[in-house]
Amino acid sequence: MKKRFLTVLLAGVMAISMLAGCGGGSEAPADDAAEDGALDVVFVVTGQLGDKSFNDSANAGITEMAETMGCNTKVIEIGRDQTKWQPTFEDLAEEGKYDLIITNGSNAGELVLSIADMYPEQKFILFDMEMEGDHPNVYAISYEQNEASYLAGVLAAMVTESDMEFANEEKKIGFVGGDEHPIITDFLVGYIEGAKSVDPEIKVYVSYIGSWDDTAKGKEMALAQYNQGVDIIFPAAEQAGLGCVDAAVEMGKYIIGVDSDQAMLFNGVSEEKANVILTSVLKEVGNSLVRAASMEMEGTLPWGTFESLGLAEEGVGLADNQYYQANVPEEIKAAVDAANTAVMNGEVVVTSALHADTATSQTIIDSVAP
Repeated sequence: MKKRFLTVLLAGVMAISMLAGCGGGSEAPADDAAEDGALDVVFVVTGQLGDKSFNDSANAGITEMAETMGCNTKVIEIGRDQTKWQPTFEDLAEEGKYDLIITNGSNAGELVLSIADMYPEQKFILFDMEMEGDHPNVYAISYEQNEASYLAGVLAAMVTESDMEFANEEKKIGFVGGDEHPIITDFLVGYIEGAKSVDPEIKVYVSYIGSWDDTAKGKEMALAQYNQGVDIIFPAAEQAGLGCVDAAVEMGKYIIGVDSDQAMLFNGVSEEKANVILTSVLKEVGNSLVRAASMEMEGTLPWGTFESLGLAEEGVGLADNQYYQANVPEEIKAAVDAANTAVMNGEVVVTSALHADTATSQTIIDSVAP
């Protein structure tokens, strides 16, 4: 299956953008930007980098803005202590130094919207959130992770019923979330619907770590599921999900990565870990941020709105890398391809936990409970 990237789109957009010039260097004040045409961009990480997942995916986009488009970029990691969030964003907006302040809307969205209203001249980009209300200086990006998760569910259900090396005879698959959050539920609901499309009787074990960075707890949760007969787990838990990868290696089981192409992040670093990650549900955060910066340079970014990017827009997808090609049987890859086509052409409509009522989502989850 083709990788789902925005590369082709971005190449065209960025080529046009480069004609306008985007300046050089790692950081410059707004006055310099006016002189050299550069965009000054700050990415505020409400967590930390190094998760080989969501934050790293976003940071890859920031890096690309600097290296390919020549933008002046800065990254500030403020951790998960929310007492630091408001003063940081207020100070950045008060400085007026950056053309774009970018951050994770699923974490700090409501706070940033309130600050954006106080500083109407400052532009903000919020990724991983939808947006309501009148906020003319904010652009938001959401991702239809339920669609890519549907494909992951198809793969997981077929893996657990296969004769693959680490699969057992029990029709049990797993899901480990960082915490109960609407976006995590969206991952889960899509995953379940994909799995049920293969086997309506499949059982899905669901656990929550209660943290986004506690890898030890992530490993503990995964080990518990593997010990109950699960042979493949989909963790949507940012850095904490790396503990699930450790558990898979230890137990001789499988993982589906999340957000970034996690197998390739272990390529050349730990082949043992890379080989248990059959694929990853990609949220092309980095590419979507580059796309947004390119549109801003062109003057076409639709401020005051949000855009939702799914399979059709190549905003989400499954990683197709050397490990996927080598470790996933052809019949499973063919089934995933067919499911991808069915979702893209509207033959299959995947339930979104972000738009369905809570009762609908819970009914789907309960339908596969062990």
